[in-house]
Amino acid sequence: MKCPVCKTVDLEQAGYTFRCNRCDGAWVKAEVVIPLLEERASTIVELDWKPNTEAHVRACPECGTAMETVKLGTVALDRHEPHGVWFDARELAALLKQAKAFRADPPEHATLMEKLHKLLG
Repeated sequence: MKCPVCKTVDLEQAGYTFRCNRCDGAWVKAEVVIPLLEERASTIVELDWKPNTEAHVRACPECGTAMETVKLGTVALDRHEPHGVWFDARELAALLKQAKAFRADPPEHATLMEKLHKLLG
C-alpha cells in the first residue's frame, strides 16, 4: 500500500496501523477502528461520522478509490468505508484522546437493571 499523501512511500505495518515514515500519517483498516477506540475507552463505542468539506481528494491506499472527508468528534479524516481511515500526523492521537466521547448508550435492559439495582440496593 502507498501513502495517500506522499503517493510513492510504502506504508509499513506498526501494531494496529500502517504508517508512512515520511509524513507520519497512519492507515487504520475499517475492522480495527472501533476495537481500537473501544480498547482506549474501556467501553463499547458508537461512531457518528459527519460529512466534512475539505479541498483535497485522497485515494484509498488499498484500492485507489477517492476517499470521503469526514469528521469524527473534532478530528477531520479521510475515510473509505469498506477499507479504512487515513489519519494525518497527530490525528490518531487526537482521536484516541476523545475515545470516551464515543461511548455507546447502554442498552435499554441495562438501564432498567441499573434502576432496579438502585431501588433494591
